[in-house]
Amino acid sequence: MLCLLLTCIQGALITARGYQERWDFLDAANGQGVRFSGSVLASSPSAYGGSLTQVRIRELEYRGQILGQSLTLSIFTDSRFEAGIEVTGVGTLTVDGSYYRVKGGLYSQSADVSSPPMYGHKTMVRERVVQEVGRDAAGLLLGMAYGDDSSLSAEAVNRMRVAGLTHLTAVSGANISLVFVVSYRLAQKIRISRYALVLIGLISATLYVGLVGLDGSVLRAWVMGILGGLGMVLGHGAHRVAALCTCLLVLLVLSPELASNYGFALSVIATASLLFLAPALRRLASKFLPGILADVIAIPLSAALWCAPVILLLSDAVYPYTVLANVLVAPMVAPLTFVGLLLLIGATLGPWASFLASFLFWAGELLAGSVHAVASWVTHMPASSVALPASPQTMAGITTLVALFSAGIIVADSRLNRPPPVRQPILSQQGSRK
Repeated sequence: MLCLLLTCIQGALITARGYQERWDFLDAANGQGVRFSGSVLASSPSAYGGSLTQVRIRELEYRGQILGQSLTLSIFTDSRFEAGIEVTGVGTLTVDGSYYRVKGGLYSQSADVSSPPMYGHKTMVRERVVQEVGRDAAGLLLGMAYGDDSSLSAEAVNRMRVAGLTHLTAVSGANISLVFVVSYRLAQKIRISRYALVLIGLISATLYVGLVGLDGSVLRAWVMGILGGLGMVLGHGAHRVAALCTCLLVLLVLSPELASNYGFALSVIATASLLFLAPALRRLASKFLPGILADVIAIPLSAALWCAPVILLLSDAVYPYTVLANVLVAPMVAPLTFVGLLLLIGATLGPWASFLASFLFWAGELLAGSVHAVASWVTHMPASSVALPASPQTMAGITTLVALFSAGIIVADSRLNRPPPVRQPILSQQGSRK
């Protein structure tokens, strides 16, 4: 009855807010010419030349019909547009799941609007890092830190995709969980209460979100990341399913359109992996590695494993070595993330200290080069990419493999980390006869 009630609420919200009309409109306009107007959210260099500009539209027109609902379009442009300016555009609309792209032209209507300070600061940092370490290393370094992978070349993007590492350069719940868990573990050294440790983790994750940018996808990732981080540091927990379902339902009620959003699905699945699989994987890894390094390995590996079926839906291909690649690069994920954040924060302090900047550039180039080397090695392995349509059979097969692998990890953890048996008092001979 509860499931039926929630389904009815979700359907009523979708109908009341006009999402069904939006989906019908976009389905009819898919592959057709459209006109639109809106404001620029961000514009950054693209790996394929020119710039990739994100536009938050207010009005989309197709064959005389107008969609008045706001949504975000991605369009490749020859030049970069300042964030915040008003634009109009015309081109061919492509709908790919929850992603909307336009191939055409974009025209500025207000060139006198200055970009937000943080946007200009990130642009300055990107240009400096590209100059010091190169395009590909800078794209990976800043992408893993706060999602700015615009300087990656097309070849590097392809290698990352084949190796199953593209999730590293997207700000997701796994990034936020990593910041939460690492700050929690480091604060444990000063021996304060668990509530204070959780508060430090929350503050660190919130500051990280502030640096990345407060858009809808990042806020959703913050909710899921905090939930996953709590699951990692507090153990399995008796109410992990209820906590995940509650967050999921609240977000869907507040924004029903998330029901069709692939990014939201990946965030939820990654969070579930941190609650169910990552603690077991972390305990197994801690048998051979220090605790914080075990966390660093368990978080990205569990998320990559459980997200594999959804990635198949997006790519129509199977990459057999993604788990191997994620295992190899896992020790570099946290250092790269924090080096990139230090570069972003350090640039606000005026002229960079030469020794500190040189060390960060050297460390970032070394770590990013190692990740790119793994991606290149995996890409050149036999059958590194196998084209496979996302049919029900293939989806069932890959989901079964993921389930079996996860079950193996959980069973191994339960056997190796089983609590020692408790000695029972031996009854006296007289008492046993009675």
